[in-house]
Amino acid sequence: MKFQKEIFTAREESFEIENPEVFLEGISSEITINESHDGLCHVKILANSKKALEEAEFVEISAEVGELNVRFHKKGRRFLGISEDLLKGLSAEIALPRSSKVSIKTVTGDVEVNQTLESLQIKSVTGDVEISHNPATTCIVKTVSGSIATHTFSACDYTLKSISGDIKVHVAPDLEVDVDGNSVSGDLNSEISLDGSNDSSTGSGKVVRIKTSTISGNFNLARN
Repeated sequence: MKFQKEIFTAREESFEIENPEVFLEGISSEITINESHDGLCHVKILANSKKALEEAEFVEISAEVGELNVRFHKKGRRFLGISEDLLKGLSAEIALPRSSKVSIKTVTGDVEVNQTLESLQIKSVTGDVEISHNPATTCIVKTVSGSIATHTFSACDYTLKSISGDIKVHVAPDLEVDVDGNSVSGDLNSEISLDGSNDSSTGSGKVVRIKTSTISGNFNLARN
C-alpha cells in the first residue's frame, strides 16, 4: 500500500503585473497553472519533504515590469547545470490572469494548465502536458517522450511536436479543424472529418489550426 507524501507550502508570493509575460523553468518539478480571480499573479511553491522545504529558498522568483520569472535552480546557475544544483521534491501552483503569455521549460516534471491564457509555449523532455483550456491565440508544445493532451473551446493555432509521446487534441463541437500532420511510424486518427466537409454542429466559422508531427507517437483528434 502506497502512502501519499505530506505536502508542505514552502513559499507564497503575489505580484501585480499588467499583461504579464511569465517564464517558468524546472527540472523535475510539477507545474500547475490556474486562473487568478483577483487579477494578480500568485506563486505557491510546494515541497514533498522537509529537505525539499529547506531547499525552496533557492527557487528564483522575480518580478520586473511586465514579467514574472520562476526558476527551480539555484541562483546564478544554469538551467541544465551540474547535479548538485538541481532542486528536487518541489512543485509550483501558479495563478495568473487570462492576459498572461506563458513560457515553460521542464525536463521530467509534468505540466497542467487549467485556465485560458493569451498564449502558451512548453518545452519538455519526458514530462506529460495536459491543457484543459486552450490559449486565446497560439499554443506551442514540444516534447521528446512526454504525452500531450489538450481540450479546445475556441479558435486557436497549435504547433504540437513529439518524438515518441502520444498527442491528443479534443475540439469543441462548434469548431472547424484544419490539420497539417505527419508521423513516421505512429498512427494518425481522427473522429473529425478532415476532407474539407464541415462536421461542426453550428458552422460557426471558428477554426482550430493544428500543425503536428511525431516519430513513433500517435496523434488523435476527437470531439469534446
